[in-house]
Amino acid sequence: MEMMKAKNLILWHTIDNDIKNRKKLYIEEAKKFFLGNVYVPNDLEEVIL
Repeated sequence: MEMMKAKNLILWHTIDNDIKNRKKLYIEEAKKFFLGNVYVPNDLEEVIL
């Protein structure tokens, strides 16, 4: 993603075994590897870029 100069990363179809903290945990982990914006939408949530 960095080599492609991607500015945004959207993660969906993630594991829901900790739905309460899922979004926070995935964003924290992705930020270790990606410097752009990270989105983890909930079901039916729209992401406007």
